[in-house]
Amino acid sequence: MLYNNQPVEVISTKSVLGRSISQIKILTSGKIIEVRSEDLQSEKASVTPAFLQFKSMAARIQNEIGSQGIIAPYESNVIPLPHQILALEKVMSGSFMRFLIADEVGMGKTIEAGLVLKELKLRGIVKRTLIIVPVSAMSQWQMELKKHFNEKFQVYDSGYIGAMSRMVAGMDADNEINFWTQHNQLIVSTDALKPLTQRQGWSDERIAEYNRTRIESVVKADFDLVIIDECHKVGGREANVGRYQMAEILCNAVPNVLLLSATPHRGKSDHFRRIMGLLNSDAFTGSDMPSIAELEPYVVRTEKRQAIDYTGKPLFNKRNTYRIRACYDEVRHAKQKKLYDHVSAYVRNGFGIASAQNNPYYYLAMLVFQRVMSSSTQAVIDCMRNRARRISEENVRRKAMTSLDDVLEEGVIGEQAEYIASETGAAYAGESGDLQGLIAEAQDCLNSEVDIKLETLLNLLDELKQKEDNPDLKFLVFTEFTATQRMLCKELKNRGGFNCSFINGSMDHISRGKALKEFKEKTQIMVSTDAAGESLNMQFAHIVINYDLPWNPMAIEQRIGRVDRIGQPFEVEAYNFMVNNSIDDKIYNVIGVKLGLILAELGIDKTADVLDSTIEVDKVNKLYLTSLLDPSKFQEESDKWLEDIKNKLNDYKSTERVLPVTDSSKITVEKTDSVRYSPIPNWLEKMTCAYFDDNKIPYERTLNGILVKEKNSDPKYYTFDTKESLENPIPEMLTVQSDFIQRILRKAAPITRETPVPVLKINNPEQVCGTFMLWKVSARNAYENQYKIAPVFISNEGDSFVAYAARFWADLSMGEIAGSVVGNAPDGSMIFDAAEKNAEQTLLDVYNEMEQEINNHSRTMKQNKEKAYSFQQRQISRIGIETIRNYRMQKLQKEYDEWLDTFGSMSQVVPELECLMIVKVENG
Repeated sequence: MLYNNQPVEVISTKSVLGRSISQIKILTSGKIIEVRSEDLQSEKASVTPAFLQFKSMAARIQNEIGSQGIIAPYESNVIPLPHQILALEKVMSGSFMRFLIADEVGMGKTIEAGLVLKELKLRGIVKRTLIIVPVSAMSQWQMELKKHFNEKFQVYDSGYIGAMSRMVAGMDADNEINFWTQHNQLIVSTDALKPLTQRQGWSDERIAEYNRTRIESVVKADFDLVIIDECHKVGGREANVGRYQMAEILCNAVPNVLLLSATPHRGKSDHFRRIMGLLNSDAFTGSDMPSIAELEPYVVRTEKRQAIDYTGKPLFNKRNTYRIRACYDEVRHAKQKKLYDHVSAYVRNGFGIASAQNNPYYYLAMLVFQRVMSSSTQAVIDCMRNRARRISEENVRRKAMTSLDDVLEEGVIGEQAEYIASETGAAYAGESGDLQGLIAEAQDCLNSEVDIKLETLLNLLDELKQKEDNPDLKFLVFTEFTATQRMLCKELKNRGGFNCSFINGSMDHISRGKALKEFKEKTQIMVSTDAAGESLNMQFAHIVINYDLPWNPMAIEQRIGRVDRIGQPFEVEAYNFMVNNSIDDKIYNVIGVKLGLILAELGIDKTADVLDSTIEVDKVNKLYLTSLLDPSKFQEESDKWLEDIKNKLNDYKSTERVLPVTDSSKITVEKTDSVRYSPIPNWLEKMTCAYFDDNKIPYERTLNGILVKEKNSDPKYYTFDTKESLENPIPEMLTVQSDFIQRILRKAAPITRETPVPVLKINNPEQVCGTFMLWKVSARNAYENQYKIAPVFISNEGDSFVAYAARFWADLSMGEIAGSVVGNAPDGSMIFDAAEKNAEQTLLDVYNEMEQEINNHSRTMKQNKEKAYSFQQRQISRIGIETIRNYRMQKLQKEYDEWLDTFGSMSQVVPELECLMIVKVENG
């Protein structure tokens, strides 16, 4: 029977007030409702061979999914690498879902986190997820999760959180809305939630309100999973740091926790124990470095040297780094050399004034100018013009000033620097006049000379195109300043004939995505500020040019990491620019050359991890300043710095093995073969085309996939190929979890004894005649559902052909059986009854095996639930904010009591037997 064109089973019929009412079960959803009997329709009298192919393939796909231990890799638009599948398996096998994924830089931790998230959702463990990431990575996380896993996350940036908090603050308590519950999947920045203890000019009430609409409201939003990226940044120098308090509160309150960091230990045992304590406070007390045995249940780590690709080859190629000196010509660059000397004098004078006045912001402004003068003449002009204009105004806007501590601690500069330098007030009466003189000199220089670094860059680009014999070779060029970026885009086109794309911090993630696509498909050069130094992937290029060297040496690693990633087929080449005899050149000789020798001497090859764990940006700043202000002491300072780094590297070397590492013997191509060579994409395509054929929906196969042309709707492209979806954004990638596939799968509903039994006549006189059936046997309780789909073929003589049934199923689903439907069997109900009796006898052992397994799982679940309850009690008791602690403790107790009360009945296993298809088979 049908109700609203959906197949249903009539359970019972009764008369109510003279109306015939039927209780029905909707077979696509299992929902039971009551409807008027007159609204039920008979099913269509006959079906097509395409419909039989569609239903048999839908069952085959369902059976394949049900047989997998892990499902997420089959439901994603990405083929995981061997180490990524191992990570997923380990995380999902734990008693608690509280893990640190500590793979080395560039190993795809975002993909691993996405796989875990997808698996938890598919298993019904997680519905609400909060992801906490550095602000620069928010958009990238959002795009990656949508692209690879079809998971939609809402980004709550500072502006949105602030606006919503102000709105909530104006409501009375009875009408207050918790805006953190508006979306089930959220991404926020690391600093958006950290609680405040004090802020200049704020009352205790205002601070309490701030915390209430952020961290307290987030906890009450009842997230099931929290993911913290770059978790080493929340460890803090001590436990009372705001970032750590935020992480501790959330990790104590949320049952499932995933931490991500390539460098969680950083050679510091107290910091590392704080990080691990977020997973289990009891397991990581004390102050010494935890042992491998302590960490093993909580940590997943694969090193680059272990990683292999789908063919078993090493995953990462060699990287080459070169220093490029831009050398002044005494004649052609005389004005530039003179300008450099004059700006240096201005900066040295400014540092002296900043020191005498104890003015940290003016100190910072001079630090910025010291960097600008090494970038470009255009950057000097723009920065000085902005500064001259601002200091001529009466009111200098200081309230939006970036924190000096943040800049010095994190190495933030570049685009923020241009704002910092312009917004800082004048330090002495004649500064405006000095700036005007330097601006005029710089403008004269710009009008009459070609920038020395630009000249060197153009020569290098031509050399590299010739060297690689590729006129369309792509280059990723990094600068710290937007003024230099604008100049490069203009001059590279006018003087070199290059088409350029650009990315900077003023662009939103949509604009960045468009620029990235343009670079990949059309332009030769991407000129980027450090806005692209994190998060954006550009494996289609392999040459990185650091036109400006960043303050923080780790920023170079981040820049090169845009191309030195999984999927890079070439050796990566990085070219570091500097003006000969400049401060940058001296610093590079220390950091790039001498530090490299120390790393080689100590046998350390994981440069990115090591630098991130040992180099302190403020000490690098000191080297820059010494080189500028007191060159005679530079050698002494640099030697002292190198000795300090060497000692830290020795400490690092002694603790780098503190993390348990994946067993290399388990990282094999077989891990990915089941996903890489999974039949599911091909089967999905077969099923979809059969559905189109049965429903007379016009379509055609194209290079981009399947083009569907339904009436009164725009053409749609679909693909089932993961690689195609990654390389070509036009077709929509379809997986089992896609809305479209789920919608048509629901049409492959079970049948009942009232469903007509079609007769399939096969044009083969040797065809075995009989009845082909597909039966789904299920064992389920409230917590788990196991099922298997079994093909059955009974000959007209009553013989059961097991092997033939499986072959017939495969051939029918692939459309390889030539035949036609010649009507329906006259005794369909009798055929169904006999088939059901046969299935019950045949599949009893299959059911008993599944029932026993589910019972074993239930006993384990009860034990784990008791452990988890005790564990969460201890975690929650450590929450420092009383209102949050009480709320979570009461909620935990209520949920646990309710769970215990219902566990006995809800763990009982219920059998179910459904017929998915019956076909009478005749020969021709």
